[in-house]
Amino acid sequence: MPMRTLLCLQERSPFIAPQATPDELEFIDELLEDMDVPNLPGDFAAFLQQANGFVWNGIEIFGAEHVLLDRDRTVVPALTEINESYHADFDEMRDRLVIGRSEDDLYVFDVGADVYLILDRQGFEEVARFAAFAELLRHVVDERK
Repeated sequence: MPMRTLLCLQERSPFIAPQATPDELEFIDELLEDMDVPNLPGDFAAFLQQANGFVWNGIEIFGAEHVLLDRDRTVVPALTEINESYHADFDEMRDRLVIGRSEDDLYVFDVGADVYLILDRQGFEEVARFAAFAELLRHVVDERK
């Protein structure tokens, strides 16, 4: 999804973090590898180079650092923080990278299947699957317009 599409969202102004640097992306991959968590898929890393985190209308896409949103005092965790907690507590997440969430859903990359998934946050049941990150993002944004 092009950045101009994200910037044109109307209902609530989106929070879009500044671009991730190549050094930040390399550091994230090193931390994820140390935690035995799948590395960043290429298309998601490319997204982070445009928007190192995204929050809009209940959708959170995680970036290199956690974000404190002043408008409602929400803390959006960093990729490494959220994955550390899910991988420590849930065997179902072993081959998955958590990249975002909403109230009811988790957005993950399943490295074994090489697909992006929307999972129910309660039981981790698959809700939808996508071949590319842009397809997942387009779907979740379109649901909330």
